[in-house]
Amino acid sequence: MHFDLYTLGVIGAAIGIAISMSFTLLGLVLRGLPALRIWASAFWVVTAAAFAQGLDENGSLLSTVAGGGLIALANALMLMGIAIHLHYPLRWRWPLAVVGLFAANQLHAYLVPPSQTVSALMFGAYSVVWDVWMVWVLLWRAPRDMRNTCSFTALIFIVDAVFYLLRSVVVLFPQTFAHTPLDELLTTWNYLFGILSSFLLSTGFTLMLAERLTLDLRRLARTDGLTGLLNRSALIEAGTRLVDACRARGQACSVLMFDLDHFKSINDSWGHAAGDAVLGHFVGVIRGVGLVRDALFARYGGEEFVLVLPAVEPVQVGALAERMRAAVAAKPAVFDGRTINITTSIGGAAATDANFERLVSAADVALYRAKHLGRDQVAWSPGVERPG
Repeated sequence: MHFDLYTLGVIGAAIGIAISMSFTLLGLVLRGLPALRIWASAFWVVTAAAFAQGLDENGSLLSTVAGGGLIALANALMLMGIAIHLHYPLRWRWPLAVVGLFAANQLHAYLVPPSQTVSALMFGAYSVVWDVWMVWVLLWRAPRDMRNTCSFTALIFIVDAVFYLLRSVVVLFPQTFAHTPLDELLTTWNYLFGILSSFLLSTGFTLMLAERLTLDLRRLARTDGLTGLLNRSALIEAGTRLVDACRARGQACSVLMFDLDHFKSINDSWGHAAGDAVLGHFVGVIRGVGLVRDALFARYGGEEFVLVLPAVEPVQVGALAERMRAAVAAKPAVFDGRTINITTSIGGAAATDANFERLVSAADVALYRAKHLGRDQVAWSPGVERPG
């Protein structure tokens, strides 16, 4: 069955409209995914390009400049959507500069028509540049937990680049490849390949969105919504693994448990919004003192926090606890233009042979001893190793 360019353009436009509508409707539901809106715009632009090129086969201003420029713009939107989705800091000006360069080249081609060979080579070169750029971002800038879907999407761009490279080879060596099966295949699939690529890309982007949502949900299930720290269940899971690893290596592992002194009176006197601000301020102060690598800092519940310090000498942990206590006392929280003085009591425990549950229990006992002794101080559990 033979399809002329007009028919293929209509088919491509119909599929493009369906894909664009799907992404647009998804964007109305999933409002927290900015990449989704950008990809929806990209597919709308691809659809407009299909109309511009499919409705005019004569190389006019519409098909040459507008159609080609729209394709370049769609590539730029796809690239920026990928970068934003992966949190890669790519500035808009670089893709848009390439779009401008391509549009200027297309305008020159319209005013001074090059040979068919040169025109095909230029379009193929621009296509390969976009493909390689997107593959690089997908494979080398993707987080480890998103590699699977990014690799699938990158494969689509790799196939697209190979397709245009093969076309360029056929154009460069017409005597060798003219009327060969490769030449006929590339000619027959020239426009159909573009339609298939759009469909596969929509699938790849959808899988990337689904994976992002899944990871975000898992992260939310492990994170305290107010402070952004690990929550209690995530702390127990990660802390158990960390302490067991230290015990297997014969290294000391320490646990510090913090309690904000008189926190209930802050809520009663200032309101719960102030209490939330104080909790956030406290987390910032502790982080500002400096946490060692691989440390676990989590909200244990209410105004209680836990810090797990693996492979750190107890003497160093004792000094760190004192610095943290002093830093909290020296830096009042600010709420609604007024300062709120806060202090913290700290209970500590350190051991080389205790499990996570025992360390936390020992630190909890030490914490209550610090509060009983007058608060705003550090106490250590007598049942395990004590620094100094």
